[in-house]
Amino acid sequence: LKLLDSLLQEILTYPSKTMSTSPSVDMNEDINSPTDSVIGRDFQELSAEEQERQREEWKAELKKTEEEILTLKQVLTAKERHAAGLKRRLGITAWREFSEDMTQGLKNLQESATYKRTAENIQFAKEIAKEKTSGMMSNIASSGYFQSVSSAFGAAKTKISSSMSQQSFNDVLKEHNGTPAAAAEETQ
Repeated sequence: LKLLDSLLQEILTYPSKTMSTSPSVDMNEDINSPTDSVIGRDFQELSAEEQERQREEWKAELKKTEEEILTLKQVLTAKERHAAGLKRRLGITAWREFSEDMTQGLKNLQESATYKRTAENIQFAKEIAKEKTSGMMSNIASSGYFQSVSSAFGAAKTKISSSMSQQSFNDVLKEHNGTPAAAAEETQ
C-alpha cells in the first residue's frame, strides 16, 4: 500500500517535474506525436553527445514509467479481486448491483426535466383525445341511424330472450330442422 501511495504521489507530481526541466517544449504542442520540428527544438542547443545522453535519459524514464504502469495494473487487479471477494461475503451479486444501478438510473431519469415535460405532454394529449372521443361518441349516440340500429338490436334481444324462455332446446332443434314445435310434440 505504501508502494502504491508513493507511486501515485510520484505520478501526480511527475508532469510538473518534466515540464519544468524541458522548457523548450511548447505547452500547446502535442508531445505524444513528436514531429521533426519538436525534436529539432529539443536538441537545437545540444551537442551530439548531449543529445545521446538526453535520449538515454528518456529511454530510462520511459522504462521506469512503463514498469510503474505495470505495477499499478497489478495493484488494481489485486484490489478488484479483493473488492469482489468482499462483495461476495456481503452477498452483493452482479445481478443485485445491476438491479440497483437500473433502479437508480430510472429514478434519475424520472427526476429529469425532460422526462417530466414528456409525461406532462402525454397527459395533455390523453386529455385532448378523451375529450374528442367522448364528443364523437355522444354525436354518434344521438344520430338517427344509431338510434334505429340500437332499437333493432334491443327488439332482437327481447325476441330471442322471450323465445328462449318459452322453448326447450329440443323444440328449437326440431324447429330448425323444419318440423314445427307443436307438430313434433303431437307425434311423440
